[in-house]
Amino acid sequence: MTLAQLAYFVRIAELQSLSKAAAVVRVAQPALSRQVRNLEQELGTPLLIRHAWGVALTPAGELLLTRARRLLADADGIRDAVEALAAEPTGRIALGVPSSIAPQLLPPLAERLSRRYPRLRPHFVDGFSATLHARTLAGDLDLAILYEDRAIGPLAVAPLIAETLMLIGPVGVEVDPARALAEHPLVLPARPNRLRLIVDAILPPLAAESAVILEVDSVPAILGIVARDRRFTVLPYSAVADEVERGMVQAWDLKAAKARRTLLLGRPLGRQVTAAVGAVEQEVRAVVAELAPRLRWTPLSPV
Repeated sequence: MTLAQLAYFVRIAELQSLSKAAAVVRVAQPALSRQVRNLEQELGTPLLIRHAWGVALTPAGELLLTRARRLLADADGIRDAVEALAAEPTGRIALGVPSSIAPQLLPPLAERLSRRYPRLRPHFVDGFSATLHARTLAGDLDLAILYEDRAIGPLAVAPLIAETLMLIGPVGVEVDPARALAEHPLVLPARPNRLRLIVDAILPPLAAESAVILEVDSVPAILGIVARDRRFTVLPYSAVADEVERGMVQAWDLKAAKARRTLLLGRPLGRQVTAAVGAVEQEVRAVVAELAPRLRWTPLSPV
């Protein structure tokens, strides 16, 4: 078993397709299939279920995927630790960003990193905070922007942003923000999404269940439903700034003390803070400071 075989397997599992993975890693599909068969023979168990539209993982394949990601991250960490001795930040770094802010944050961040640190190899991952949290704990991500939570676990964290949640709804309607959550059925992510838990805490106890008419675990889909079906949701202004400016939706201040949340920069404990990690942390904070006035963020000091 080699690191190259594990890297091929991870890419196949992520893309759920041998042909797509072959195109990405630039290896002929028969050769890639042979690598998987060699792994299966060495481990003595099937790893993939082949079907007409791609591949799926067997239970053994799921276990190998988890362990392989961790091993490949450790291998990258060894290389990065050595490369960190150089004056210029270099090497691969995986950064997780919540889907609600990724469209605003990642383009200017990518531009800054490309211009200032051309030897860096950033890998951006967007998703819900719970998924990013789990992947950071597992060591898949070198750095992640996470929502503050009492169960943050064994991570090194520092404050990044404070933001206020707002009621988001269709244009052309009049809303009383003080009574908005009680009067307007909501489209929200399902529990245990952190945003949903904050809204639950704002609502009266008996209203927490009846207030939500639709659960959607996708910020773009939620905004599409709000604009098309004239529904309401709760999101930070940063998630809807473009849509508000284009006149697709409206945003109202909820005027609730609990309608605030803090975003943190987190990284795995015990892992060396390389020059690459330090550079990305610095550039994330710089981009946050630039975007703060438009996106209604309050940048927070790391100490």
